[in-house]
This record gives sequence, structure tokens and C-alpha cells, in this order.
Amino acid sequence: MTAQTDKNDDRDDIYASILSFAKEGASKKDIADALSISYQQLRRLTAELVDRDMLRLDVKKRVFVTTYKGHVFLQSRKARDV
Repeated sequence: MTAQTDKNDDRDDIYASILSFAKEGASKKDIADALSISYQQLRRLTAELVDRDMLRLDVKKRVFVTTYKGHVFLQSRKARDV
């Protein structure tokens, strides 16, 4: 396994953690606290997930919510891990 593959796996793990935590809706603070990551890291990661249409921001509730595409990503990871 190459270093690039390890890096991608690590990133996918973090994506999966964020998406799992945000299934029912979660604030940035809640996500950052639960995953013990900095606000800067969270800002970058959530922006990447929003760009990939796996996460959306519910502006009225001020929380991130996992989208259908995010749920598909989580299911594919779950199937891969079995």
C-alpha cells in the first residue's frame, strides 16, 4: 500500500466520521468536539463534503446534515469493510 493510498483511506475515515455524526444534523462545534479536530480542519473538510454533495448546511437550524449521496458513501464503506 502506498503513502497516497493510506492518506486517501485516512481522509475517507474522517469523511465517514463527519457524515455519520451529521446524519440527524450536527453543528460545527458538535462535530469538532466529537472528532477532536480543529475548527480549521473541520472548515476544510466540511467544505469538501459540501462540494461533493455529501453534506449540506441547513441554514435555518444552523447544522450540517448528511445528504443522500453521503448516505450512499457510508453504505459503500460499510459494505467494503464487511
